[in-house]
Amino acid sequence: MKLKDYLVFFRWKNLLLILLIQILIKYVFFLKFDIATTLTTAEFVLLAVSILCISIAGYIINDIEDVTADKINKPNKVFIGNKITLKRANDLYIAFNSVGFIAGMYLSFLIDKISYFAIFLIASLLLYSYANRLKKKLIIGNLAIAFLSFLCILLVPIYDIVTATNSYNKEQQIAVFQVVLIFSIFSFLLTLIREIIKDIEDMEGDRKIGAKTISLVWGVRSAKQIVIFLSVIFIGSLLYFAYLLRLAHLTASIYFIVSCVIPLIYTVVLVSKSKTKKEFHKISNLLKMIMLLGILAFIIY
Repeated sequence: MKLKDYLVFFRWKNLLLILLIQILIKYVFFLKFDIATTLTTAEFVLLAVSILCISIAGYIINDIEDVTADKINKPNKVFIGNKITLKRANDLYIAFNSVGFIAGMYLSFLIDKISYFAIFLIASLLLYSYANRLKKKLIIGNLAIAFLSFLCILLVPIYDIVTATNSYNKEQQIAVFQVVLIFSIFSFLLTLIREIIKDIEDMEGDRKIGAKTISLVWGVRSAKQIVIFLSVIFIGSLLYFAYLLRLAHLTASIYFIVSCVIPLIYTVVLVSKSKTKKEFHKISNLLKMIMLLGILAFIIY
């Protein structure tokens, strides 16, 4: 494969999004509030490398286990057996998982929190279980991916500010952690919504492998109703968050409404009207764009 093929295979756009989140949290958000942190730049690089490598390994094992469904859902984007051999893909999975583990373990050792390494182990096992079993189970697979999205964001404050918290700075550290936690919860909800949309989009292939997704078990109409329900909760949460911000930071409050709330309302309208695979794919891309816009809120905040 050529370099560009590897980049697509590794989902470079998703990786860039993950890295952007981490950089904004560490070097924009934490810096602005001048809070106590633990990670040096070199240690932060180790954290980023660990998360990105385990993410890549997750994408690879998912592609390995998903060849049958992908030949139906996205025949032009099947890499295993076409552009890369199964053996090569397995070797890459082991290599990236190993690098991710080693980087995570070494970082945990450096900051004297070796038990934190368990987080990376749990994430890797969850990704493997998702590819093998969980993605075929009703709702559980969707929740697993949403949880991992939540964890990707929260790992930065766990490693960087929880470890630097003491009795003197506890109040400020907790306040900043809570804001990142809110963003993590937003990420969880948005990812969960997007995963259900992707299940509707990929119904043909999922039916072939015997998956029990919401759209296959309860029907497309029910899946759409769940998406709309979750979206309304998400919109309400964003509006409440924007309301709380209005006095302290009016610009950020307006930004949340314009960049996240309005596109989500538009998403609800699209979901209610959509019927074709192409239309649901458009919604999936729109949700990814909303995720990016939400991340940029760190800069404004």
